[in-house]
Amino acid sequence: MASQIVLISGCSSGIGLATAVFLAKDADKRFKVYATMRNLAKKGQLEEEGKECLGDTLIIKQMDVCSDESVEKAVKEVLDAEGRIDVLFNNAGVSFYSPVECVPISIAQDMFNVNFFGTLRLIKAVLPSMKTRQSGHIINNSSVSGIMGIPFLDIYSASKFAVEGLSESLAPLLQQFDIRYTLLEPGPIDTLIGENATEWSKTMDNGTADEKTAKLQGIAGKKFEELVSKKMKSIEIAAIVKEIILGQNTNFRCLTNVEFLNEEIAAKLKDSATNKPMEMIKTRFFEEQKDESYNI
Repeated sequence: MASQIVLISGCSSGIGLATAVFLAKDADKRFKVYATMRNLAKKGQLEEEGKECLGDTLIIKQMDVCSDESVEKAVKEVLDAEGRIDVLFNNAGVSFYSPVECVPISIAQDMFNVNFFGTLRLIKAVLPSMKTRQSGHIINNSSVSGIMGIPFLDIYSASKFAVEGLSESLAPLLQQFDIRYTLLEPGPIDTLIGENATEWSKTMDNGTADEKTAKLQGIAGKKFEELVSKKMKSIEIAAIVKEIILGQNTNFRCLTNVEFLNEEIAAKLKDSATNKPMEMIKTRFFEEQKDESYNI
């Protein structure tokens, strides 16, 4: 049986790196992985962890999801080499935690360029060949923040909501071409996604937040850290991605470790026309702390 050709974005660290190595090391060699990243200077860890697979079931390529030309070039090279792309895993993403008024529009646009338009570019690039073959599988790495907006993750949530809307619209159409579509919606993962936005954070003016907003950010941040203290490992997500590809999980939505917001998500789906979901989030993230230093 021929290996499935898998193209993954954002493989310099985190979920992308773990998934690329996990699939490439499959004992039955059911996958040939094209692991991509914007900056090949960061390929060291991927090369080290996947060294026994390099050049065989693991191929590392440069691809910047923010560049039309880079995406088109990388996809063409894979299609020229393999004749097909069986699975696209849109994984590249970035996040930061900040009051929305402190985020320059240019940085908000940069985040959308990675999280949403990067996903869109890759889908546009692979769809013609998948439609022609009437075969393929697109997996978009969304987030629990794409289901429920979380305070101070405003721009990140908005970008993931956009990915969700795109996916909900495309999935029924692509079924007509026998193209599978999966939305992966993880909760907190032990990755560098926040640290990778360090350069953006340096350009944000946190001093523009008023005193009350700054205190609320402290309260919400402390609550958020408590809620997400139990994080999944990237390798656990990689194992779930493998199950999805192999058809062991065929759901359109695949939620992982979102228990900390189960009630809020259920309320949103059930009581979407009321204020209840918003009130629950307000209570969850802004309830008064025992530590008086956090009181407003």
